[in-house]
Amino acid sequence: MYIIEVVPLTILPANAPQLLSYFFNEKLKKGAMVEVMIGKRNIRAAVATSTPLENQKIILKKSGFQLKKISAIINKDPQVSSKQFKIALWLSKYYYAPLGYCLKTVLPPFFLKRDYEITLQREPLQISAKVPFVQKTLLILSRAKDTLDNILPFIKTAVLEQGQVVLVIPDMSTIGYFYEALAPNYRVSKISSILSNKDFYGAWKKIASGQSDIILGTRQALFMPFANLKLVIVDDVLHEFYKSDMTPKYNTPDLAKVIANLYGAKTIFVSPIIGVENYFYLKNKKYELLDEKKSHLPIKILGTVEEIKNGNFLLFSRELKKNILRLTNPYNQNKKILIFSPRRGHSGVLVCQSCGYAIKCKECGTAFRIHKTTNLILVCHHCSRSLKIPEKCPNCGGFKLKTAGPAGTQKIYEEVRKLLEYNEAKKVPVLILDADVVKNETEEEEIISELQKPHTLILIATQMIFSHRYNIKFDLIGVLNADSLANIPDFRTEERLFYQIEKLLDFQPKNMIIQTYNLENQTILTASDGNYKNFYGKELAIRKVFSYPPYSRLIKLTFRHKYKDKALHESLILSGKLKMAIIQKKLDKKIKLIDSHPTFTEKERGLFVYNIILKVLPELENIKDILQFVPSNWSVDVDPKTII
Repeated sequence: MYIIEVVPLTILPANAPQLLSYFFNEKLKKGAMVEVMIGKRNIRAAVATSTPLENQKIILKKSGFQLKKISAIINKDPQVSSKQFKIALWLSKYYYAPLGYCLKTVLPPFFLKRDYEITLQREPLQISAKVPFVQKTLLILSRAKDTLDNILPFIKTAVLEQGQVVLVIPDMSTIGYFYEALAPNYRVSKISSILSNKDFYGAWKKIASGQSDIILGTRQALFMPFANLKLVIVDDVLHEFYKSDMTPKYNTPDLAKVIANLYGAKTIFVSPIIGVENYFYLKNKKYELLDEKKSHLPIKILGTVEEIKNGNFLLFSRELKKNILRLTNPYNQNKKILIFSPRRGHSGVLVCQSCGYAIKCKECGTAFRIHKTTNLILVCHHCSRSLKIPEKCPNCGGFKLKTAGPAGTQKIYEEVRKLLEYNEAKKVPVLILDADVVKNETEEEEIISELQKPHTLILIATQMIFSHRYNIKFDLIGVLNADSLANIPDFRTEERLFYQIEKLLDFQPKNMIIQTYNLENQTILTASDGNYKNFYGKELAIRKVFSYPPYSRLIKLTFRHKYKDKALHESLILSGKLKMAIIQKKLDKKIKLIDSHPTFTEKERGLFVYNIILKVLPELENIKDILQFVPSNWSVDVDPKTII
């Protein structure tokens, strides 16, 4: 008789045991798949250990637990590899996520489905969550259009050594660009969530057998069964899509380093900017820098307040207007202009001039944005709820309702058309690229195809345009309201502003004009003069004072409930428990707690949301001592994208 420890492929509370014990009449191989009873449910599980009953009799008698028998054997041969166990264990420990769900994330989508046989190479299966960070990460500072040229020498070296390369991209929109460039010379496998089980299985077998040189894909590509991984490349490493929104809420670049070291591979990060935390790692010799960015491109910064003082109340400054008209002149041909706006829709918000109330969504508690269909309507950008423009204020009953805030893409489109028609350039096409206009990949490709035709065109776009900065250039870029790029009260806001400006420069414009209400904004000035060391130095100084990363690890605890009082009550209770636990465990010098508070939007889809933020010193690795007090109905997010 044997005691079998298994990892159930389901969600168990993170503060509960993640390895469950059962008995069986024969020894099972590590990685074999079985079926076990949890409560009244039959759950699939992976075998972790098999121990003779004689070795465990005393422990079992002391525990008083009665073990259940394994319900069924699904496959006696190992289906889960040593590396898959190690990756899942690291995810579970670092992100305080259920081990079974982490393992389910690591396993392929066709796992245990009929007609998809898995045969593992023989290897020792030692379960350990400790994965050492050995090799230094190389950070390549690069313009998007130079990315391939900068990474190809490293790819070539790895492949010549009979090794494999995994190239991770943030989203599917750039996979075609990289595939077309690499496929003529290398055996490339594309990996993404849109693949069918059949195609995924085909790619899986090629990668496992060493028939693929390059594995190109989104973050899912990191979970492939590499035969001889030599190099891990993460492109656009600061992209927000690299942080998973689903459990386990892992950060792709961190996972990439773990997997690279697990296979003994080198890690390369590519980015248009260094980033505050990466700059810290460079200073502390954990990273190496390869600066391949060419000479800094010129930026002209114009003050919106000065324009208003001089009688210009239009969206466009006189300088930007002059440049648009110059490039759309019939004598100029094949000129491309980008008007960048972070906001879709028509106008800002609808405000009552009598009481100052902004019309809000009942489901989310955030102000509606004004959109235009046949008529103006109000749309919530969080839950997509819409309604007609009210005749009076729902707060005070007043009738003086007025729009406020920066214009969206629809309003900008109207103003551009007026400008062109007034100056006899009405034949110049004007397109919008945002989530309202583009509903699928085909529609996006149609707009990009139109942009690449040999004629003058004006594109009004949100951040969606960034995915195309690898192969598109603009003669002129205008940012109408740079302040709206940095209006979220978060410690990473200035870095995000800098990042977006640098991404716009990836389009290699001959002229770039930024309009702002604050000519003294240090981030915009840094992007203009290229003095990034000064910017990062100041940001690090601020973060050190307030104990933000890299001087701490952040953990965001979130509770949601349909009743505000209940949400507040539960958050206050947990906050009190955590404060007591921190004191009792003498961790008050290693953990700082930001008390319970509503989120920036207060509500999400009808639920009130409260956060508690923990700032944990990096040297405190075992966060379970504190997080074990967090109830299972709370969400735990380690290293969150934002704390609001």
